[in-house]
Amino acid sequence: MIYRVDGELTRETCTHQLRLAREAVDAGAREMDLEKIERVDSTSLAFWLELERWSASRDVKLKWSGLPKQMLSIAQLVGMDTLIGHRKAG
Repeated sequence: MIYRVDGELTRETCTHQLRLAREAVDAGAREMDLEKIERVDSTSLAFWLELERWSASRDVKLKWSGLPKQMLSIAQLVGMDTLIGHRKAG
């Protein structure tokens, strides 16, 4: 099952988006599609990392698709691009 995250993934929305994503994983989602995200900031990396950790603690391996270019640019800037790159669906 694919969960499609939409709207913004910023400091202001991260907690809400994380709650929705966790609910989706609990309901069976195994892929996070971020294609409909309109705006991100560095908090998007915290969202990614926290959801990865949380799902791993439940023996769930997530795939990621549609990662926004801005999110990937921020990841590259802070040296997380290789981590995220290995988890993209493909």
